[in-house]
Amino acid sequence: MKDYMLFRKMTRIVMQLAETLDIKPERALIIFYGTRVCEMLHDPKYGYQIMSDTYIVNDVISELRGVN
Repeated sequence: MKDYMLFRKMTRIVMQLAETLDIKPERALIIFYGTRVCEMLHDPKYGYQIMSDTYIVNDVISELRGVN
């Protein structure tokens, strides 16, 4: 069940990223999977699983811009 919930969260994040960046969801998926944020989302020690989708999308965008 835990994996299913993480998958749904990642789906929402990718869709919101696509909307925010005005790109296709397929492109947003590629971008998201190439980020450190995506790696951290899979590791419970970072706590991204309990962060809001918008918070995570903003972190992805910050990472893409090179902002720490």
